[in-house]
Amino acid sequence: MTSRRLIEQTYRSWSSPILLELKKREHQMAPVERQALENVMVERRLLDVGNPNGVERRKAQ
Repeated sequence: MTSRRLIEQTYRSWSSPILLELKKREHQMAPVERQALENVMVERRLLDVGNPNGVERRKAQ
């Protein structure tokens, strides 16, 4: 594995649990902070928002 790929994999494995913990505590956040957290989680595909324009490509066939 390339070093960049290894760095990305390590980052994702460490940050995903942190983001999920923040999701549990989102009721304590300001609206702007909640929106920012949701945007990051959607980008990282930690929230299942589906695909309103067609077939969901992330699900196994």
